[in-house]
Amino acid sequence: MKKQFPLVTGGALLFLFSALLVSGLAGPPVQNAASLSSDVVLHIRDYCDPASFDAALHDPNACNRDTTPGAITFPGFVAELQADKSVGAWRYVPDHISAAQGATLHVTNLGGETHTFTQVKDFGGGFIDFLNAASGNPTPAPECAQTVGGQLVPQPPGPDNIFVPAGASTDVPLDQEVSVKYQCCIHPWMRLTITPRNLTHNLVR
Repeated sequence: MKKQFPLVTGGALLFLFSALLVSGLAGPPVQNAASLSSDVVLHIRDYCDPASFDAALHDPNACNRDTTPGAITFPGFVAELQADKSVGAWRYVPDHISAAQGATLHVTNLGGETHTFTQVKDFGGGFIDFLNAASGNPTPAPECAQTVGGQLVPQPPGPDNIFVPAGASTDVPLDQEVSVKYQCCIHPWMRLTITPRNLTHNLVR
């Protein structure tokens, strides 16, 4: 039997089209705004070799991770740093994030060393002279260290200077309206820039 469909007038079609258009414009932004402002993930990484790092730094807990084939030995770390002014396996992932105001940044240290997650006005050196010099950052960021009697003194931990041990996680609220910068005060080439995400722009593009 042939199916019968109700007759839809031009006025009714216009009403339906308007309703769909309004729902398409008004509905998704509420959901998208919530998802854009909820969670951002950052991983702190390194690939230290426990035996050689512990021995070189005279600290049995310098590198807290299982021995992994291919891990970078301390001499290898120093050689790469001196050649490239950075060590590629020591990094924030990603190193640039676009985040909505009100987002929460979930930071997890997947490496074996302790790192800092420190908000700085401008990138600079950290609180270890040798790593500053080798990475080409002779002037420490003031949020990382101050010079006292010719010696670098680390700034104390705080909400903007977070020490993150191996395997640890921390949450950082992102309420900024402008770009902000973070770096590790131990390994100063480890850097992150967070730029504000314009919700209106992202929702209508």
